[in-house]
Amino acid sequence: MSTHRNARQSRLPKILVTDDEPQIRELFLEILAPDRDADLIPGDELSSRLFGASREIEEAEYEVITRSQGEEAVEAVEKAMAENEPFAVVFLDVRMPPGRGGVWAAERIRRLDHYCQIVFITAFTDLDPAEIAKKAPPEDRLLYLQKPFHAQEIRHFAASLVAKWRAEKDKMYLQTRLEAMVGERTMELAASNEALKQEMEERGKVADMISTAKKEWESTFDSVQDPIVILDKRRRIRRLNVATAHRLGVEPRAVVGKPASFVFDSPEKPGERSKQVTAMADGRHHSMELAVPRLRGEFIITASPMHLGDGRTAGTVFVAHDVTERKGLERRLRQSHKMEAIGTLAGGIAHDFNNILGIIMGFSEMSLEETEKGSNLERRLNHVLEACRRAKDLVQQILTFSRQSDQELKHLAVTPLVKETMKLIRATLPNNIAIEEAIVPGRDLVRADPTQIQQIVMNLCGNAAHAMRGKGGTLRISLNDVNLPGGPAPPALKRGPYVKLSVEDTGHGIPKDIIDRIFDPFFTTKKPGEGTGMGLSVIHGIIKDYKGAVTVKSVEGRGSVFDVYLPRDESPQEEDDESAPPDTPGEGRILFVDDESALTEIGRELLEGMGYSVTAESDSERALALFKKHPAKFRMVITDQSMPGLSGAELAEKILTVRPDTPIILCTGFSETLTREKAMEIGVGELLLKPILKKDLMETVNRLLRGKDNAQPGKTADAPESARRTT
Repeated sequence: MSTHRNARQSRLPKILVTDDEPQIRELFLEILAPDRDADLIPGDELSSRLFGASREIEEAEYEVITRSQGEEAVEAVEKAMAENEPFAVVFLDVRMPPGRGGVWAAERIRRLDHYCQIVFITAFTDLDPAEIAKKAPPEDRLLYLQKPFHAQEIRHFAASLVAKWRAEKDKMYLQTRLEAMVGERTMELAASNEALKQEMEERGKVADMISTAKKEWESTFDSVQDPIVILDKRRRIRRLNVATAHRLGVEPRAVVGKPASFVFDSPEKPGERSKQVTAMADGRHHSMELAVPRLRGEFIITASPMHLGDGRTAGTVFVAHDVTERKGLERRLRQSHKMEAIGTLAGGIAHDFNNILGIIMGFSEMSLEETEKGSNLERRLNHVLEACRRAKDLVQQILTFSRQSDQELKHLAVTPLVKETMKLIRATLPNNIAIEEAIVPGRDLVRADPTQIQQIVMNLCGNAAHAMRGKGGTLRISLNDVNLPGGPAPPALKRGPYVKLSVEDTGHGIPKDIIDRIFDPFFTTKKPGEGTGMGLSVIHGIIKDYKGAVTVKSVEGRGSVFDVYLPRDESPQEEDDESAPPDTPGEGRILFVDDESALTEIGRELLEGMGYSVTAESDSERALALFKKHPAKFRMVITDQSMPGLSGAELAEKILTVRPDTPIILCTGFSETLTREKAMEIGVGELLLKPILKKDLMETVNRLLRGKDNAQPGKTADAPESARRTT
């Protein structure tokens, strides 16, 4: 591989010679780039006559580069193109073992340089020019040279092809220059035309811009979802957006020119809201939170003066931002906070209050057993017990409302329970209140506590009767099964089957200003002594726990309708075991533990009255030590939960460690940490809620000790009522 450059010129036409034979490459160098000036062989007159202008050929000079393989030739062309010094002529041997041949190299070179002249050198005659032309077009830049060749042939090929290459280059340059000149002139003309065109279109563009700006403003104005109203100086509607028109149910153009009262006032109450709104149209910025019934919502209304270009005021722009949903969320949050406060209150008072009730009820029950029948003392004690039961129910309602108590839920047919409850209600209503029942037979199974369902029916009917007292009226109660969605129903309910209970009255109705508060705890319109304000709040909590909902519709002077939706239960029913242990005298010793000395006294007397021997302790640590000393002495342990030192649950765990088969009854007034499930996990036989009635205590003790009903620890089907209302 070699390169020869004549130093007389800095840029000579470049020729690439590629052949695997070194002698051929050397021959090309001798012919095209000789070291001497006499390049023409003496006496070669035949060549001079054949090719003519021999002196011109002799004086031709080139930069000759030689390569031995096709791959090297392609690399040389790549380098030349990169340096912007392309080859004018490329001589390629067709076959150059062991590398690639000339045809392969020509195909790649042509991709790199479209204008170079390619000459194939071959000793064979089997070449197909047409096939080669397809691979390395164009055909007019391909020549073929048969070996052996004459030196003058090579010179003439080189000179002619270089001249052709230069002519094509000059043509390209002239063509490019001409095109550039034409382009320059064309650009000048185009610039003149463009300036003329711009001048002609300027007014049209300005008009289009004004039209577009107007359309964009209108589109923006109408795309705002908040109602927007523009009033002129006379307080008449100058313009309003689509959102306002939709809320009013009219076309925007139909409202233009009407007074502000058309937008802000209900037809039956003219001036109610428009006076407040138009008072803000005083040329200053204002903001007000206001409920606008005509626009169906609560809004934050802002008023901004609209100025003309000269600073004059043309009117006022009112924007009403809908905050109805936010206000609803705020109301629900306040309701949640109230319920949380009630829950905290319930947890704080339940334990101590139930202990106090337990003492009063216990001693009253024992005193009543020793009282002469029909005496004044018996009557008074019965009043005391009745008051205690009401107090106990009130605490239970508070716990239920605050979700601090668990109820036993079972498969329940609502229809028989409602009918039975209505019999009780009918006996208590005055004669001037008629009862109408519309109970449709159907699928009425729910999973609920029967006592709570009765509580819902009696509370709603009691409120309805109270609303009709004096004047009388009609109480309608209906029950049917529905599938949601379908007709008006609370939006919070999931799709599915429900049992719908409706209680309707023809009483005085509920005022609008308090209808949102009727489910608040302790809210009541009744006189002192007539109600606690817990009824509706308790049933609201019960229904919500059942994944249902309660709604109310009321018209003042016409009455109210309460609709209760309870999810219908379509799972298989479980059979309840209604058997109860017999109340037979007991035997054996029971360890009774409670930190309230009065309750230990009551417990001793009650259990001894049942036939048992009792060891009563007010200290849990001493009780544990006593049990460890004589573990086989006690048949059962009854303990309070909340005590100084060891709690009832801790005492039960330690006792069961000493003797695992010990029956234990755990009593509690209220506990946030101990649930029925946790008590059963410890191994407690039963969990009873204070205050405990004598019959409940008797049933539980007999059931656990005698085991005649084969009940397992923790089974609630046979548990007494107080055990089912555990916390």
